[in-house]
Amino acid sequence: MHEGGWSVQLHADGALAFTASDGRALPLEPPREIVEDAVAFLRERAADQGLELGAETNRPERDGHVVDYDRAEGAMIGMG
Repeated sequence: MHEGGWSVQLHADGALAFTASDGRALPLEPPREIVEDAVAFLRERAADQGLELGAETNRPERDGHVVDYDRAEGAMIGMG
């Protein structure tokens, strides 16, 4: 599937099985912590990481122009 030995298998029932490069089976979903107040949990987690969340936090910085994927890919290749 990807470089580094990761693989994915499609079973007859349509289920997917992901395997890490070291042979470990990966769960389809990461384990989740059960919390009573999700909003309070997220605010506390953000504060612990020094994040200041507000109304503009998730606003994209794009200006609406079409992305030049050739230029973006060239820049990423040049980084490696």
